[in-house]
Amino acid sequence: MLTVTKKAAALLKAAKAAEGATRGAGIRLRRGAIPDDSGNVAVGLAICDEPDPNDEEFEQEGLRIFLEEDLVEPLEGRTLDVIDANEGLKLVFR
Repeated sequence: MLTVTKKAAALLKAAKAAEGATRGAGIRLRRGAIPDDSGNVAVGLAICDEPDPNDEEFEQEGLRIFLEEDLVEPLEGRTLDVIDANEGLKLVFR
């Protein structure tokens, strides 16, 4: 299962609040529209009120996560975290 750190959850909750999302809304992780040239899976994020029918749904750090079915296996055992990059905070998978 994907693990979400406290820092990543806090950043995603702040993004939800900035977008005016409902309290019960979650973050949907889906395959990115633009492939990653390095061969890694590109992941996109969206704020959604409900998961898509085939999404895996779970909650971590008080944040609802909707994981697209195609990402369950590639993200198994990975951790969504935050790093401080030159351009600001950045979400990364470890």
